[in-house]
Amino acid sequence: MAPRNSARAAVGEFPLHMPSVSVNSIGIGGGSIAWIDDHGVFRVGPYTAGSSPGPACYGRGGTKATVTDAMADCGWLGHTEMAYGQLDMDPALARAAVGELTAILERPLAETAQAILDIAVSEMFVEVEKLAPRAGVDLREFTLMPFGGGGPMLGAFLAQEMGISHVMAPRRPGAVSALGGLVADLRGDFIRRVFALPSPEVLPGLRTSLADLIAEGRQWLTHQGHDGAVDLILSADMRYHGQIYEIEVTLDPAWIETGDLGAIAAAFHATHARIYDFDDPTGTVEMVNLRLTAIGAGPALSLPEAEEAKTAATALRSVRVHTGGAEQDVNLYSRDDLTPGTRFEGPAVVVQEDTTVAIPPGALALVDRHLNLHLQIEERA
Repeated sequence: MAPRNSARAAVGEFPLHMPSVSVNSIGIGGGSIAWIDDHGVFRVGPYTAGSSPGPACYGRGGTKATVTDAMADCGWLGHTEMAYGQLDMDPALARAAVGELTAILERPLAETAQAILDIAVSEMFVEVEKLAPRAGVDLREFTLMPFGGGGPMLGAFLAQEMGISHVMAPRRPGAVSALGGLVADLRGDFIRRVFALPSPEVLPGLRTSLADLIAEGRQWLTHQGHDGAVDLILSADMRYHGQIYEIEVTLDPAWIETGDLGAIAAAFHATHARIYDFDDPTGTVEMVNLRLTAIGAGPALSLPEAEEAKTAATALRSVRVHTGGAEQDVNLYSRDDLTPGTRFEGPAVVVQEDTTVAIPPGALALVDRHLNLHLQIEERA
């Protein structure tokens, strides 16, 4: 499935009124601060310790309890060096930060830390759950791919809450965004406001707008120095008469060139039905904007493959983790030691230079030939 695009994205509380990949940010991460509001409600975020001073356990001046500190107090973090040797966690500082909350809440340290993680996951779940109906998708049909330094810490727990059974942690989660920037296609989005009912009378104007968009898109790619293959994708913002919002509908340029108005309307009805499970074939359709996406193919991405090993995973040692409401010893694995075909069961902790993968009880871990780590997750009861 191709990424969805939208002209109504948001970054935090700030709307982004320009064509972009449909990404919604959620204000919860490793640096999110746990606090108690004026009504005595235990909260996590949106305040953050950021990277400076950062979580208390970083030893860089932070004193507020964060999600990262809670992960350390629960035993998921702090067993090896992090950030390529640039960071050595101090569990005592994490205990001191979370300990300030335990005194207020009058509950044990491990329970307070677990509550921080549960609230953080719940906040993410609520925000994601809002998006799924709007996009007309069933989250259970998807794979969750946590990346970045903090994503793999909570990714499996979020999958449990959302009913997602498959999680894939890339080999280098901390470098995924940078890799994407290097190999991404060159893309330009162009728009013409047409605001018309698809009818024979407006076809000449639509054809002129289409020709202008195509010329503008090709000229832009040339100006960017692209001289390879070009892909042009036409769409339109459309709605039923009386609606105050539009949906983006992919169109075949030939429909405008040949005047196939029926195909244009049918594409809108089908898209509306897919998103909202409803359409009105007899309704009046309005076209608000005509859009063209000009794409210049980026460099091909070739991921190295490793040979499958027949040996079982060997743990570095066992560590004490608070999970499922109890303390238990779990295996600690090095990501560098995991080879294709390796299988093991959670609970477990996988450490590497750019992140830590927390694997909950009941999850089955499997390494593929590209050294990605796949988790089959049991839904939380």
